[in-house]
Amino acid sequence: MSLAAAPKPYLIVDFDKPGSPLGPHETRCDYLFIAEGEGDVGLVAPLELKRGSLHAREVAGQLQAGASAAEKLVPPDEPIELRPVAASSGRSKAERTRLKAKGNRIRLHGRLEAVRLMSCGAPLVEALRP
Repeated sequence: MSLAAAPKPYLIVDFDKPGSPLGPHETRCDYLFIAEGEGDVGLVAPLELKRGSLHAREVAGQLQAGASAAEKLVPPDEPIELRPVAASSGRSKAERTRLKAKGNRIRLHGRLEAVRLMSCGAPLVEALRP
């Protein structure tokens, strides 16, 4: 995933590194991307990267864990846009369809958002657009 043209300034939390708000044995996504959006609205994007195919239930759980961690970092009254993103090189249309299903929406401070899909190597900015 490329950060070229990503909104700035931004912060990336790597959930695999020491100091992560999630423990090493907890379900978690790979990264949490937080940036300034347009106007006074912030962007919060849990990111899950898969080298192969997606498994919808697993990825949705990982992204939700990232959004839940963001609830501890982003005040509930802060205006934000949630953009959960799954990037994969896999081609399973069935799993991608399942991941986008209504039951796999990600929640942050009471807001629900569908998972956005992208190919590995594509610019993140494409998945962050409204």
